[in-house]
Amino acid sequence: MLLCLVAGSVLLATEPSAAQLYKEGRKAERAGDIVKAYLLYSQAAAKDPTNRKYWAHSQALRTRAALQAKPMPKLDEVNTASSGDDGLGTGDGAAEKAESAAPAGFSTTITDDDLADLQRLKAPPELTPAPGRKNLDLHGDSKAVFEQVAREFGLETIFDGDYQAGQVFRLHLDDVNCGEALRDVSAATDSFVAPLGAKLIMVSKDTPQKRTQNEPTIAVAVPIPDTVSVQDAQELGRSVQQALDIARLLVDTHRRMVLIKDHASKVRPAQMLFEELAHPRAQVMIEMELLEVDRSNVLSYGLLLPDQFPVFYLGSGTPNTTQSLARFAGGHPIIGIGIANAQIFATMTQSLSKSLFDSEERSVDGSPVNFHVGQKYPIITGGFLGQSVAGAIPSFNYEDLGLSVKVTPHVHGTDEVSLDVEAGYEVLSGQSSNGVPGLGQNKLQSKVRVREGEWAVVAGLTTTSEARTITGPAGLERLPAIGKALRENTRDDEGTEVLVVLRPTLLNLPPDQYVGRAVWVGSETRMAIPL
Repeated sequence: MLLCLVAGSVLLATEPSAAQLYKEGRKAERAGDIVKAYLLYSQAAAKDPTNRKYWAHSQALRTRAALQAKPMPKLDEVNTASSGDDGLGTGDGAAEKAESAAPAGFSTTITDDDLADLQRLKAPPELTPAPGRKNLDLHGDSKAVFEQVAREFGLETIFDGDYQAGQVFRLHLDDVNCGEALRDVSAATDSFVAPLGAKLIMVSKDTPQKRTQNEPTIAVAVPIPDTVSVQDAQELGRSVQQALDIARLLVDTHRRMVLIKDHASKVRPAQMLFEELAHPRAQVMIEMELLEVDRSNVLSYGLLLPDQFPVFYLGSGTPNTTQSLARFAGGHPIIGIGIANAQIFATMTQSLSKSLFDSEERSVDGSPVNFHVGQKYPIITGGFLGQSVAGAIPSFNYEDLGLSVKVTPHVHGTDEVSLDVEAGYEVLSGQSSNGVPGLGQNKLQSKVRVREGEWAVVAGLTTTSEARTITGPAGLERLPAIGKALRENTRDDEGTEVLVVLRPTLLNLPPDQYVGRAVWVGSETRMAIPL
């Protein structure tokens, strides 16, 4: 009934401006009429929503006005109605809607409701007090001391409706700025300060209930750097959520964004902690030069004798050369053996080729970079033997022939870099089994630590093959002394050498070389609200 009478008296009056309503509310508050002052402040805030001072005064008297009005609402209803202000629920109003929201804690999905909270729960403007440092000699009760500090730095102060001034005391502060002065006074009076605008602060008693009611709840979005992997981003989010006991922290790897929602005293330190932990790792550019030398020597020499001798009968017939030979033999039958021409030869083939590859690869600390020079060769892995099956297609696996290099950099400050090098050279061996060619591999694993900008040489990729072939009449090629002259001798020498030269160059500083930002967070039970 009291609320209805007061509201009726206000409505019957002429239409005042927002400033006039605020002025009347101040008079009603000084007179002790909290309900009327709360209504006047609320109407002033409705007429001029851009003036946060009107809204702040109405919120400061909200609890006392509700206690003076009858009937008094239940505590659960008051907490549910304030869920839209503290930001821990998904909206204003009923408890059923808050219960249907996602549970507090860590999550990997940002919903549309969370994005709506991000727009609704924006942080209040930061305080812009008068610059400089001052020496303050404060005297009075809690309200008077806060008002003196506010005047010194050009701020305006409002107090929570339940705030009690307390006893008179004296406090002397030397060479302090506005933030330091407010923190010192808050510690001395067991209070906390919440900014409501660029020049407006609210002072409340530092109790859990008042923290829930008057400390602003905000939501901020932090982008995930491109250099941070999905797994690293989730681990960082869990670490921050557990370290500061954040009510709601969401890591959405698809949007590459982290959303933090809680009281302002926790959100700002959590944001700074995540940004510090997610600082990009040191990037390294690796200059890679590869020198490949292929040698081939083929030497063939000897006497190529026939390994087949045709035998035929020289019988009688018309007089010819054969009959003349028969008469010369005394008329006896003659058997002829054909002898092919022998060949003496000596040939030599020698080749030398050099290949130089120059490449620049970029990686980050601890992440490998791969480099391959060569070709992909198909190796059959499955098929059919015997009668072919219509429509059957054999399966192939492509092998990387040539040189493959894998380098993993590890940055040690700004002076030294360690390189884990895994190099391999793979070629066809020239042998096969069931039509599947064999592969020859030569691998090297090494670790080298050099100063930033210095060259490192990796050697050891050497492939050598020697072949000896002897061809000649059976038995004659093994004769001592003259055996080499009665056979074909072939000597084939092949060799491949690969030299890898690496030089790391830092593109940015590692995270441990940056100066971290300091933030005052207060104690575990009384966290400081950023001003």
